[in-house]
Amino acid sequence: MKPLLAALLLLCPLARLCAGEPDPTPQLRIEAGMHTAMIRRIATDAAGRLALTCSPDKTARLWTLPDAKSPLKDFKSTLLRTWRIPLGAGNEGKLFACALSPDGAVAAVAGWTGYDWDQTDCIYLFDTASGRLLRRLPGLPNEVLDLAFSASGHCLAAVLGAGNGLRVFDGTTGRLLGRDTTYGAESYGLDWHGDEALVTTCWDGKLRLYATGALLSVGGSAPASLTPDKSAPVAAGKDPNFARFSPDGSQIAVGFYEKNAVAVVNGKDLSQLFTPDTTGCNNYLSSVAWSADGRTLAAGGGWTTTDGRPIRLWSQAGRGSYQDQPAVQDTLMDLRPLLGGGFLFAAADPAWGVVGNVPAPSASPEKGEKWGTVTLGTPPIADYRALSGRFRLSADASVVAFGYQLFGKTPAIFAIAERALDLLKPSGDPSVIPDRLKALLPPRLGGLPITDWKDTTTPKLRNQPLKLKGFEMSRSLAIAPDAAFFLLGTEWYLRCFDKDGTQRWEQPVPGVVWAVSLSRDGRIAVAAYGDGDGTIRWHDVEHEGKELLAFFPHADQKRWVLWTPQGYYDCSPGGEDLIGWHVNRGKDHAADFYPAAKFRDTYYRPDVVSLVLETLDGAEALKQADAARGKVAKPAPRIEDLLKTEAPPVVELRVGGVLGQVELAADATGLPLRYRVRGGSGRVDKVYVKIDGRPLELKAPVPAGDNDDAEVLVPVPAKDCVVAVLAANRYSISEPAMLRVQRAAAPQPVAAAEPMRGTLRILAVGVSKLENQAKLKNLAALEYADADARLFAETMQRQQGRLYKSEEPTVLVNEGATATKV
Repeated sequence: MKPLLAALLLLCPLARLCAGEPDPTPQLRIEAGMHTAMIRRIATDAAGRLALTCSPDKTARLWTLPDAKSPLKDFKSTLLRTWRIPLGAGNEGKLFACALSPDGAVAAVAGWTGYDWDQTDCIYLFDTASGRLLRRLPGLPNEVLDLAFSASGHCLAAVLGAGNGLRVFDGTTGRLLGRDTTYGAESYGLDWHGDEALVTTCWDGKLRLYATGALLSVGGSAPASLTPDKSAPVAAGKDPNFARFSPDGSQIAVGFYEKNAVAVVNGKDLSQLFTPDTTGCNNYLSSVAWSADGRTLAAGGGWTTTDGRPIRLWSQAGRGSYQDQPAVQDTLMDLRPLLGGGFLFAAADPAWGVVGNVPAPSASPEKGEKWGTVTLGTPPIADYRALSGRFRLSADASVVAFGYQLFGKTPAIFAIAERALDLLKPSGDPSVIPDRLKALLPPRLGGLPITDWKDTTTPKLRNQPLKLKGFEMSRSLAIAPDAAFFLLGTEWYLRCFDKDGTQRWEQPVPGVVWAVSLSRDGRIAVAAYGDGDGTIRWHDVEHEGKELLAFFPHADQKRWVLWTPQGYYDCSPGGEDLIGWHVNRGKDHAADFYPAAKFRDTYYRPDVVSLVLETLDGAEALKQADAARGKVAKPAPRIEDLLKTEAPPVVELRVGGVLGQVELAADATGLPLRYRVRGGSGRVDKVYVKIDGRPLELKAPVPAGDNDDAEVLVPVPAKDCVVAVLAANRYSISEPAMLRVQRAAAPQPVAAAEPMRGTLRILAVGVSKLENQAKLKNLAALEYADADARLFAETMQRQQGRLYKSEEPTVLVNEGATATKV
């Protein structure tokens, strides 16, 4: 199966329902601060200040770009905004295309978007400064696979799947200006030259070139029927993927899927000019781009070297020598030129970053420019591909072993009972199993004559095909201890079959099932999910595979969170920031997202989590945990009900623009600060303002309504600072809306000697249970005091070498916390 085709075209064939509006039921989702699935597209504004990325993980993210004059080694980026479109189950909400208007004011995103409730797909247009959804462009008959604004921003073009061709919209009003529906297959690429010319690719083998200047004067409501001025196959390949104009429009570079070739054709008549040297490229080069000055041509895709997936860079506009620059570990999905030189790249890792020029005095013009790579966004999820025998379980499935990296590298063990995440020392030899893993059970692969189950669409039992969906790829297998049934993990489902091949049940899955295994009694299935998820999940085999627990280990190998489908969770320090509730607000509004920490009092329940594998039922686990606390058992609170009463407000700044920053004169004493507040649950009682984290004694007015502005004059210090605005109702406080304040020609402080740093002596005492607890009938046991004491001490110890020269921690917990020792 073609990996790109499987990822982009052969989407899970779940039923598309026309329900009128998105489901408002809150959905628990991972939020790791970075995409968790391949980054399909990357875009930038004309000034090169911003990067927009989109992914099938159903988010689009806006980032700052470093100043092009900065040394490549100093390149950094900041996440400005995450857009959450209305989403549904399965594929609804997966984003395949994005574009930024030239001025950076509008972000366009699309993909499998809107069909579940409208039975047509749509494009979402967002205001980058406020984050608000400006409008939808509905009525599209298929998924949008690429988007681009013209150079002036007056036009927005989109190409679609399944032969549905091209649409061109007015970039300001969203009105459909023209369309061409005569394509013979899906189209993955388009590019503008100014406002005057547009080129598209199509997997019917043709490039199509349109003179588009007349579109700007189209009047009335009827869209024009577009006909290409030139349409021609490309001699170098049958499946052109991307086509990009050179800066002067005289040439078009074409990348192909399924062929290790790049073609350069004439920008006026599409006649082939030349093919750059692709010697040594062992796979396709689907992504292409010209540098901003037109001197360098770049390409990448699926071809590999020992360093991963490089980008090939040709000098002399593609006719000269080349350099292969290491870039990413997985398929290179997109390339874009940077204004100051170099290229933005996006990859399936998921990762994104910059390939740029590195000043090198020794480099000569004959050898071309010297290039370097800076990765600005790295994968936050573990890579479970080819996990194979490294995925192991204890007999009761309460301990799981996995690897953070491809082929099970960087092995780790997580024990639910102890909440212990242990990294194992790798042996250096991939074939050697660490001793601690040998005590755990790998998936059973023998006992039934199952063949062709690994990476095929035709798994067989006794040489008879197992029934799957069309194009559904089988990835993993686990046979029951008594061989009475088996589990098959695929791209789209976790399936359970009887030993005769009859399917017992199927469960839609959040990502590819790269590994699956069973407890010794066959009652619990555990699966490792990739491609947009990165979780390990426990399932009840006897109840149609219903989910019991989910575990997300962040790729930093420190943070983790473990939760039930009802939302009860336990986590490492910082781990509760990794999940939250996505809430659709209708198809004409961006969705809200509430971090799990906002409902900590209700859902932080390690005691419930501990009982789930024992009870195999979340409601029963809650009942038993409440009983152990001495509480009367109550029905589990629904997040829908909590959001009606406890949802925090949302603050939107009306100053600072997309970058969230303002510049003040050096002698300015106050900042006029305008903002809006959406109330959440109930009336907003107060608005707070903080400077560099310190609250101000300032009476900030509460806006009259959700769409009304309020303003307050904020006294600011005579230096650069960060202003934060928060709003509170009677239940909770909003996330801060941040504004960076920069002083023009601010005086430079005189360097002062570093103050002497002393020793921090820490005393942390936490008593969850006294030695004579049973005799103290009127004194309830605390549940997490001992754990909190340990975590407090660990957190404070991180200050060593920063605020304090050294630290001396003392931790006294439970029976050890005697009066004498304290």
